[in-house]
Amino acid sequence: MRRLFFKIELSAGPCANGIDRLAIRPYPEELEQRIEWQGQPLLLRPVKPEDGQAHVAFFNALDPEDVRYRMFIRIRELQPSQLARFTQIDYDREMAFIATRRRPDGGCETLGVARVVADPDNDQAEFAIIVRSDLKGQGLGRVLMSKLIDYCRSRGTREMAGEALPHNTRVLNLVNKLGFDVKPSSEDGTMHLHLDLAASPMRR
Repeated sequence: MRRLFFKIELSAGPCANGIDRLAIRPYPEELEQRIEWQGQPLLLRPVKPEDGQAHVAFFNALDPEDVRYRMFIRIRELQPSQLARFTQIDYDREMAFIATRRRPDGGCETLGVARVVADPDNDQAEFAIIVRSDLKGQGLGRVLMSKLIDYCRSRGTREMAGEALPHNTRVLNLVNKLGFDVKPSSEDGTMHLHLDLAASPMRR
């Protein structure tokens, strides 16, 4: 399985700055969703190319161990090619949702990212998720995963799949609660995560 490298997403409009390129397909504004989380408003939305600087800030706020859990290797900083890959996506077959919150100075900060990349036939979508290290255990991962699952179902994707390290208990527990099958991989010592999207939706 092709392994998804670290994904990040951020804010739009007054919350966006930095790289200013157009995505392959027009930005799907209809997928934006405003919610309340931990008593404060959040915006869940697709990533944009101009989210580059906020993406870097999000990465820099992660603990090294969380980066290793997400990317399976230790990385100290994002390279320009990685940053472009994470923020300039093809909305036709890839989606990256970011959770953003407004800062006191009027800007926006990224709190978490969830991403899927579908195969050409839209049969299987490989997913990945990461939440800012200081916000783990507060339900944001579940919010992002639920958004991702609903999106894949709406597109008719048949299944979602991913990988996690065996010690990444937070992700393993999260996907288990959302109905994923979790099994050891026979290839490289990781855990294989799989969800049949044709099954009845899980109660959340």
